Amino acid sequence: MTRYRNVICRCASVAVLSLGMIGCSGAVVSQPMAASSKIELPENTITTIHLAQLDGAAGCETAPVTFGQPFRPLDLPRGRSVYLDYNGTRLPTQLDIKATNDDGSVRHALITAQVPCGANGATLALVLDGETATGSPTEVSVNDVLATAFDATLSARLDDAQLSLRARPMLEDIAQAGGCENVDFYCRKWMSGPLVSEWIVGAPLKNQTGESHSLLTTYFAVRAYGKPTTRVRVDVATENAWAYEDNPQNIDYKATVSVPDKAAYETGPLTHYRQARWHHALWWGASPSAPLYAGLSPDYIQSTPALPQYQPINLDPRLAAKVRQQCAPMKSCDLSEQMQTTGAQSQIGPLPRWSSAYVIDTDYRVYRWMLANSDAMGPYRVHYRDQKTGEPLSLIDHPCATTLWAARQTNCEAPPHGDDRFPRCEGACDSPLNPDEAHHPAPTYAAYLATGDWYYAQEMMFWADWAVFWQNPQYRDYAAGLVHRTQLRGQAWALRSLGQAAYLLADDAPLKSYFNDVVNTNIRWYNERYTNNPDANKLGAMAMYHSVIYPSRGKPRSGIATWQQSFFTWSAGNLADMGFEGASELRDWVSRFQVGQMTAPGYCWELGSAYSVQIRPGRKAPYYDSFDEVYRASFPDLVAAGCDAVPLNKALTKSKGKKRFDYPPRTMVGYPKSATGFVANFQPGLAAAANADLPDAAKAWAVFADRDTPTNYRWAPQFAIRPTKR
Repeated sequence: MTRYRNVICRCASVAVLSLGMIGCSGAVVSQPMAASSKIELPENTITTIHLAQLDGAAGCETAPVTFGQPFRPLDLPRGRSVYLDYNGTRLPTQLDIKATNDDGSVRHALITAQVPCGANGATLALVLDGETATGSPTEVSVNDVLATAFDATLSARLDDAQLSLRARPMLEDIAQAGGCENVDFYCRKWMSGPLVSEWIVGAPLKNQTGESHSLLTTYFAVRAYGKPTTRVRVDVATENAWAYEDNPQNIDYKATVSVPDKAAYETGPLTHYRQARWHHALWWGASPSAPLYAGLSPDYIQSTPALPQYQPINLDPRLAAKVRQQCAPMKSCDLSEQMQTTGAQSQIGPLPRWSSAYVIDTDYRVYRWMLANSDAMGPYRVHYRDQKTGEPLSLIDHPCATTLWAARQTNCEAPPHGDDRFPRCEGACDSPLNPDEAHHPAPTYAAYLATGDWYYAQEMMFWADWAVFWQNPQYRDYAAGLVHRTQLRGQAWALRSLGQAAYLLADDAPLKSYFNDVVNTNIRWYNERYTNNPDANKLGAMAMYHSVIYPSRGKPRSGIATWQQSFFTWSAGNLADMGFEGASELRDWVSRFQVGQMTAPGYCWELGSAYSVQIRPGRKAPYYDSFDEVYRASFPDLVAAGCDAVPLNKALTKSKGKKRFDYPPRTMVGYPKSATGFVANFQPGLAAAANADLPDAAKAWAVFADRDTPTNYRWAPQFAIRPTKR
């Protein structure tokens, strides 16, 4: 007999779908739900998922669903498994563990279940399995795939050649060789079990005489369901990404992706930029193809260390109906084409706009929006794959690798480091898309978390890798990967991207241990420079050449951007939440700055979000010791008004001299209602600071939360971070 416990579900958002309503935690349900309702779940339920059937077909009885799932530490202990429960029925479920914690508990896994097609709109429980597995069920094998008519082909028509690559011959080679370890092309086993197995195979495209193209390579992620196999999902990725191939250049072609008996996908004329990639997935086999979507529980995934926690937000119900659902190859879609451009950009933040919206509301349309813009990461020139290893470039093997050609001079032309310069482009290499360290987004992190797809895992590695090697090799200390020689916001986002890759990548991912080493090395550097340095400034300001760059009252390099300090504080706090050693101490030290802005005597908290503040009298002068000094130097025309709300409001209006700056009392300055204004920028760092071991940390957040003019995050929630409570 199945035992149940009562669970109260509090909805964060409600929006209409043609399939029904968005219910608790963004679930797609068949009937409208109230804002608070009671759901019965089996005992030992860890979390829930919510199903949507997207293209149902007559006669469908069961269909597979696969999704990525993060876990809280110890929720899924070492040696245990899980299953999905549907209305008291235990569904066939497969667990593919990807990442684990130090104690052996599961951090991230792929979960596959065979689900009744009638479960459209249902809430399923993910339950900790109390049974001991007996025996080893036979896994889906390559031979099971070869027993079908499945194949997949990528064809590319160039002006002077017809290129192609098929998946089936490579699968046949794997079967004949007895596994991936015995073949001479790229081959990885990604999933393995009785419900589904997946292989990643790749090779250069070949012309009609069998000659390999020097630059274009295609990879097939072949995901086969069932014994006998009845459905295959194939994700086809094509790259122009070799790191050290001579004469790199853009390539013009038309591509077709096809599987037997299904409609092919055609790109039309395409310029495939140097160091870029794109992909497209197709389904083969039984109908309906890909019929089920698993919406994760926002409440649960935010309770894991994998993700930030967001304040309760009702996303505007029009948002899901307006956002894009796909992105064509070599298009930037909602990302900025030129990321170095100043001003607000949708990809900037702890997570980009689309990913933060998904974490808050896992509506399928928001999910597709997130994937579309994750695909848009592929066209940027950050992808460098090592021909020798077949994996994204490792700085352990290439400590002098850099995209900065002028950085070649110091110790990079001879031992001990050697010449790791990338080949110069002699042909067409221009691209309308330019990545930038200070503005780059969290690279496909949420997409990989939710899907577990190899393509997004690789994309996450490429961008985290680039965040290190784009810098001057000597400045980053070669393979050590220090990031402090760039803008403070660039340091924050680099540490975010590196930390996310180190945390979530599979335990056997080629660069996972390296990313962990780089994160730990950077944390130690900052702690030596600041946290454990008695001569460091008393403010908690990240005071270095690349951060103290703002002139104040005509004095160069005397000011710091409060919003960049906030980004770094959040990044340090995020690393602390993920459990990196020394990150909590760094977070506590750097949190002094924002906590002081909100609580220190003589500093009016309404000015905490000002664009920049003065932290020393001049370029080479000592830093101030108190926030009262900072305030007086930064806002001398406001000092006489004091910090009482009404006179401060009058002084602010007078000092700005324009009616549009007439802030209501108890309002922080800097576009207070805007989701991308300086008040919004201030929020993530203060949320991280609220967790710091500082006397006034909680008070600082309480003051912020009690302000009278809130920020409107209903369309763009990327900065709507709140203090973590796990």
